[in-house]
Amino acid sequence: MLKPLEPAARTRRSALLRLGALCGLTGLSALASSGEVLAAATAAKNGTAYEPVLLTRDELLLTGVLAELIIPKTDTPGALGVGAHRTIDHLLKVCALAPEQARFKAGLARIDAVAQAQGGKRFTALPAARQVALLHALDTGSTPFGAGEQGFFRQLKGYVAFAYYTSEAGATRELAYLPIPGGFKGNYKLTRSTRSWAIN
Repeated sequence: MLKPLEPAARTRRSALLRLGALCGLTGLSALASSGEVLAAATAAKNGTAYEPVLLTRDELLLTGVLAELIIPKTDTPGALGVGAHRTIDHLLKVCALAPEQARFKAGLARIDAVAQAQGGKRFTALPAARQVALLHALDTGSTPFGAGEQGFFRQLKGYVAFAYYTSEAGATRELAYLPIPGGFKGNYKLTRSTRSWAIN
């Protein structure tokens, strides 16, 4: 089970070390409350002219909240801040076949159904602690979720990571970035805080 991050360790690099190649949830304690995430997601939805191309507005909102729980805002923008949910909506529309699109929508519906059954509210309206508990169950495929829902969550994390690290902030503020790489350095000292490189 993941342990909450200590305040001093709430950096993107610490979160990504715990992410373990997208195998678990990280940095969830960095969120002050689910209300903040919901407010940010709602502002992102209503503050621009973006119209969902595959997901409904409610599905887009839920995807935004889930994305921010997976990669929260720390010393760099979170997934919601870079519009990862919008990128996911677009990717599903133009890159995914109809069965995959249907599975994604069904996965979102299942999360909301469990939230309603256990908490009497949609997932986006649950307290942060309850959201985290449900996502840990989803991540491990434990009751009330199963292997099918766990597979959906792995897919979602893959989409979130791709959307985040192909965004400008993800590629230039989270990753180290050189538009034109310099000369070859065969002996480069690495530390635990050394950033990975974005590929141009």
